[in-house]
Amino acid sequence: MKTNGCVVILAGFALVLAATLPAQAQRVEETPADVLSEDQWQRIDAAVNRALEWLAAQQQPDGSFPTLDNGQPGVTGLCLLAFMSHGHVPGEGRYGERLARATDFVARCQKENGLITLVGPDGPQISRDVPHIIGVTTAYNHGIGSLVMSEAYGMSDVGRSEKHRQVILRALTTTLEMQRWPKDLPKDRGGWRYVDQYNKHDSDLSITGWNLMFLRSARNAGFEVPKQPIDDAVAYVRRCFAREYGVFEYVAGAENEDDRSRAMAGAGILALAHAGFHGAPEARQSGDFILRHNFDQYNAILPFGRNPQSSHDRYHYSLFNCCQGMYQLGGSYWQQFFPRTVNTLLANQQSDGSWPVDGHAFDAQFGNAYTTALVVMTLGAPNQLLPIFQR
Repeated sequence: MKTNGCVVILAGFALVLAATLPAQAQRVEETPADVLSEDQWQRIDAAVNRALEWLAAQQQPDGSFPTLDNGQPGVTGLCLLAFMSHGHVPGEGRYGERLARATDFVARCQKENGLITLVGPDGPQISRDVPHIIGVTTAYNHGIGSLVMSEAYGMSDVGRSEKHRQVILRALTTTLEMQRWPKDLPKDRGGWRYVDQYNKHDSDLSITGWNLMFLRSARNAGFEVPKQPIDDAVAYVRRCFAREYGVFEYVAGAENEDDRSRAMAGAGILALAHAGFHGAPEARQSGDFILRHNFDQYNAILPFGRNPQSSHDRYHYSLFNCCQGMYQLGGSYWQQFFPRTVNTLLANQQSDGSWPVDGHAFDAQFGNAYTTALVVMTLGAPNQLLPIFQR
């Protein structure tokens, strides 16, 4: 396993000394053990460098990366995390100026009410009377944008500005407020859902996962985060485990809805790992599910559930969640998952360095800066440079 660069553990999480990091980021030599050859690592490094060059060339004058307005700053945030997962941080090094502009773009998207979203309810209070598509994308933009600001704050001097600290503080207040919104069903307590009030469910595992990551990241970065909201969120995650199928599902107690997907299998594993439950039975069973439903068929949407046409499975989003989750499980799970997944991804990188848009009709609209960022983060999981994903 390569050991280029230097990582110093400080205040309970890794702070990257970017000045000492070369182009290829350090890979920790702890468990899970290395599962690739030196030649395979070199191929990954070459693929990632091409992808980052492509992403950098796509950046817009305002600092954003291209997608629909409804997808901002979520997609820009994912692109930032992609660079950071390979040792590039705002304000330093080859991409430092670009990443600083991207971080400022994410910060500028914050509304008066604390939501971090380009398109969404404005004003001092959050209005839930918004179209459903805005309610959905606002929830993701806020969760991802908040996480990105917190990770940048913990990893770079540029991110550690007073202006950005205030953005994170407002985002924390808003995130905790949204968790406390009334839930019609007791099983939904502790989780997060869309900004609009949609169907009978007031929480889902996907959005809960992003908000839980933000709370843990903010705590790692030195912000005061109450313990109870995190405990409540973890309890919700555990209620999303469907014993009938041996895997985490999209909503808690789905009853006859059958909301399986690879994305939620990985999200559940990752959420439990954040709470310190690395080898929980639910996580291991979900790991077995992922191994049975691998990523060998590139960009395929697997038809889970009783209505395959409305499957929640998204290839690239699932890929990201599953890779991070399987790294947390480690051992044979990682050994069986990562090498074959790497082979598939490297075989399907496009000539310009990007990866194609997602095969799912909803996710396809966000473009291939979105998919490329998710693949780059997947390939960077063993680097262990983003504090929130460290084992």
